[in-house]
Amino acid sequence: MTPLSNIVPMKYASRKFIDLIQGATSKWANWDPPREIAVGDYGMIINDTGEFDWEGNIYSTHFQEQLKLSKYKFDIDLADPALRPNEQEGGDDQFIVKSWGVTTKEASASAKVAVPGANVALKLDLQFDGNKPAAVLVMHKPRYSSLPHDERIIRLLKSMPDILRGKYIVTEVISCAAYMMHMSDQKAENFSVTLTATGPVTPVVNAGGAAGFTWSSEAAYGLSRQGCDLAAKYMPLYRLKKPRAKFWEWPFGHRGNEKNDDAINRWDDVDPPWEPLDDEGEEDKIYDAEMHGDFGVFNDGYPDDDDDDY
Repeated sequence: MTPLSNIVPMKYASRKFIDLIQGATSKWANWDPPREIAVGDYGMIINDTGEFDWEGNIYSTHFQEQLKLSKYKFDIDLADPALRPNEQEGGDDQFIVKSWGVTTKEASASAKVAVPGANVALKLDLQFDGNKPAAVLVMHKPRYSSLPHDERIIRLLKSMPDILRGKYIVTEVISCAAYMMHMSDQKAENFSVTLTATGPVTPVVNAGGAAGFTWSSEAAYGLSRQGCDLAAKYMPLYRLKKPRAKFWEWPFGHRGNEKNDDAINRWDDVDPPWEPLDDEGEEDKIYDAEMHGDFGVFNDGYPDDDDDDY
C-alpha cells in the first residue's frame, strides 16, 4: 500500500472517507485494504475511526467449538462446500464507488503507452467540484465473496445468541489485485489515475515476475491510498448486516412471514454509529431542543437566543 498526501491528514480522515463511501453504496470501505476482512467475520464498528473491530468468524475452529456447547444441538458441518462462502468473478473489469461531488470518466483501457511491454489496464479521469470533501474508490478485476443463502447457516447463527446478538456480520467482501482510494479536500480539481500492467493485463497462472501493476496519479490535493500486487488479495470493500430484532426470538413464536425475515438478504444494512460528520470528519451534533426541554428554537434545531417578546 502506498499512502500519498499533500495536506495534513484530518484527525478523522478514515472515518470521513468510510462515511462518504458508505453513504454512496451502503457498503463499508476498509481503510487498510491489505488487512483481511472475511465473509463470516463478526464484530462492531469503531466510532472514532470507522474501522471494523473484529471479534471472530463463524468458520473458525473456535466458533465451531463454541457451537458444540450451544443448548441447540445442530449437526452442521461448515466444511460442507454448500455452506462455504460463494466466490465469483466480477462481471466488469472495474468496480468504482464515488460520493457526491465526484465525476468519473473511464478512458480507453488496454491502450499502448510509452513504456515498452506495458499496457494501460485502466485510465480514469476524475473531477472533484470542491464544494465539500468527496471520495472515490476504484477496484480492478473485482472478486465477490458472500454468505450462502442456506437455511443451515441461519440455524447455526440463531443457535449462538450469546456470541452474536448485537454484533454485525460481514456477509459480502469485494476483493481485488489493485485498488485506489482518494478523498479530496475542499479544492476543485481535475486529474487522471492510470493503472499500468506490465505483462498480461489479466492475471495468469505461472506468470512469474513478468506480470505486475503500477498506479500513477496526477492528484495535487487530498489524500490517496493505492496498492497493486498480483500475488496479493486486497479487500477494500465489504457489506455489514445485522439480523432483525425478532431473529433472536427463535425457536419461539416464529410463524408466517416472520421466518422469511430471517433470510440474510432481508437483514438490515448497518448504519454508521456516529452523528452526521462535518467536513473534517468531526461529529456535527444537532441541538435537540425537545430533549433539553427548550422549545424556543428555530426550525434548524439550534437554540433561539433572541428575545421574541414585543
